[in-house]
Amino acid sequence: MTPVGAWTARVRRPGGESTASFHFTACGHALLVAGGLGAGRWSSLGPGSFLFRVTEPVLDDDAVCVGWVDIEQRANLSGESFTGRGTSRVHDADGRLARAVPVEIHATRVAS
Repeated sequence: MTPVGAWTARVRRPGGESTASFHFTACGHALLVAGGLGAGRWSSLGPGSFLFRVTEPVLDDDAVCVGWVDIEQRANLSGESFTGRGTSRVHDADGRLARAVPVEIHATRVAS
């Protein structure tokens, strides 16, 4: 069992919840395609578990990059869903860590 395919997700962090969509490719790419935009990699941690990292740019109102978020999640697959836990690290435009936030993701595979 692998995460390859499209997923819709509920993302919980301190102070709120949002939705997102991810796509994982067979060659190891991880894409955040809704609820933000970003790209990175995923890798297997063994049967039923995987790690993914995605970098999401932070843009101001003029589409100038003012920083980025480094998303890292360890996830466990169970049938057509996965649960991930990890930390999102927010950096400013100079690369300084502004804050680190614990994040939990509950995702469901999108039927193809």
